[in-house]
Amino acid sequence: MDSDSREVPVAAAVVRNGEIISSATNAVESYGIPWNHAEFLAISDALKKLNSRYLDDSSIYITLEPCAFCAALLEKVRIKDIFFGAYDPKCGAIAHNIKLFESSLIKPNIIGGIQEERCSILLKNFFNNLRTQK
Repeated sequence: MDSDSREVPVAAAVVRNGEIISSATNAVESYGIPWNHAEFLAISDALKKLNSRYLDDSSIYITLEPCAFCAALLEKVRIKDIFFGAYDPKCGAIAHNIKLFESSLIKPNIIGGIQEERCSILLKNFFNNLRTQK
């Protein structure tokens, strides 16, 4: 199995004024870098393109509830809106586990469950296929 087929299918897009500023997919396996999550890559690119340290006028769309690492990053860049698809009871950090924004001074608009079934099926199929290929 090549490294691309082991990449968890998570995607993120940063949007500002109705325009996609940047988008990315996970690249953890492809580059062997554990923090190459879709959110991290999309945010890094957006900050560079906007020549800014903050995204307080931007939204992010993600296929999966962000983990603690990505939730903390979203807090640090002061993202305005967070929209995500599938919930992640195991590793999610917005609606589950640490629920980062409940205790944060930063209070983005958060909407989870967008196209939840579709996103969940994509991820379940990926992990089922990964297990059968081992």
